[in-house]
Amino acid sequence: MLPGHSPAPDAALFPFGKQRWRQTKRGAIAAALLGLAMPLPGFIYGKYGIAMWIFSVLWFLVLGATAVFMAWSGWADRHMYLAFDATGVWWRHNEKGHVVIPWASLEAAGLFWCHQEPNNTGHRLLSLELCPIEGVKKHDRALSPLIVQDRSGLPGVADRRYRIGIPVFASRHYGTLLVEVARSRAAHLWFGEHERPSGYIQVADLIS
Repeated sequence: MLPGHSPAPDAALFPFGKQRWRQTKRGAIAAALLGLAMPLPGFIYGKYGIAMWIFSVLWFLVLGATAVFMAWSGWADRHMYLAFDATGVWWRHNEKGHVVIPWASLEAAGLFWCHQEPNNTGHRLLSLELCPIEGVKKHDRALSPLIVQDRSGLPGVADRRYRIGIPVFASRHYGTLLVEVARSRAAHLWFGEHERPSGYIQVADLIS
């Protein structure tokens, strides 16, 4: 981690957080309006019985809480991004600072992908796999969420490494460009793009 530092001006930056905030904001507004759809007619026309009022209040509370949660989660992650420059891979998940994994600290970098559902169905999940020369830093709190331990099945690709899972909405929007940028920036380290069985990349691996 490099406190006070940020990606270079010419870095390729992918603002996942801003995109997610736009999506969750729309969902939050829709949930709030849907929550009002039940009690509002009761206030306007006054024809609800006690049972209907109880149901309307519960309906409003559930959907209202959903709207608040969606808005809060999107707002909290609005600064999240992934960036690539000559220094390395930059990841920002919150306002506390940036995390950078320098290219000079890596011995291999590449991409794994799989389908989310069995039988090659569902969304296509992507993950950037980064293998440090000296192994992962166990006591680095900033990088600890990225640590994975599983069999890579590829020579030169460590089983214990960093994994940056690309959110589904981001892979749909940026997928091809993101892969091209990562490949070009890490050309001397790139071990390629490899398909894995369905479910190999878990939702918990995604940085969103």
